[in-house]
Amino acid sequence: MEEIKLEPIGIVHSSVRERKDMPLQGVEAEIEVFREYEEGLMGIEENSHLFVVCWLDKAERDTLQVTPRKYSVDLPKRGVFAIRTPVRPNPVSITTARLIQVRGRLLTVSHLDAINGTPVIDLKPYEPGWDCVFSASRRDRYQSIKKMMPAEYRDDLIRQAVNYHGEECQGLAMAVRMAAFATLTLKKDLRNSSVCILIGKNACISDSLIGITGARLGNKRLYYNLNPKLRESDSYSIYDAEKTIVFRIKKFMKDYKGIMDCDIKDLFDIEVI
Repeated sequence: MEEIKLEPIGIVHSSVRERKDMPLQGVEAEIEVFREYEEGLMGIEENSHLFVVCWLDKAERDTLQVTPRKYSVDLPKRGVFAIRTPVRPNPVSITTARLIQVRGRLLTVSHLDAINGTPVIDLKPYEPGWDCVFSASRRDRYQSIKKMMPAEYRDDLIRQAVNYHGEECQGLAMAVRMAAFATLTLKKDLRNSSVCILIGKNACISDSLIGITGARLGNKRLYYNLNPKLRESDSYSIYDAEKTIVFRIKKFMKDYKGIMDCDIKDLFDIEVI
């Protein structure tokens, strides 16, 4: 096989300088594209999201099984090809990042999990019709979720909801609060195939719950409230074969931050059946 040779096309400028300090969701950062590759940026501003491909030059390359330490050292080991660890034979990272701003050769992006000084080896536009596989399945992450700090799991839910719904709003915040409560109550990853949702009349809440759970009509996990009385009360349910959690919305009395920070009983009448 011929030798594989990679040349960096840019570099990451980030506030995070050590891998251990990188949040699970990454941070807002800047990518500086080297001058000799500047012409390759023509038209990039027309995309809302990019694949940022980096070479993790400080990562270990001689390990094939690791513990997902971002969650806990108590979790079982997994093969490096089964998880998104930076430790791998060829330490290439692929991050889907939102493109915030383009200023000449400088790109500002969100959710980039590469530390300061990381070489960038490619940029590719994210194609929603091709790259979004909403029906994709994954391993149940409940054991990892249990090890997360509440704020980390909330950020995880927000990102999943925003990726589907498109923006942070009051309805999304309500859905995130429901999802966090339901995860702890059902003791399951909400993308588990046994978890279903019954959505109400608020489009933003419904969108966000679909994005978080992966529920669809096609996989028989998504249902609508057809009872006129239930729809009038604007209730939502998240359930499996053993438990049903009904959330009846009281009132939208708070802004996005207020919804995220208040006691959940201020937002819903909750019934666990």
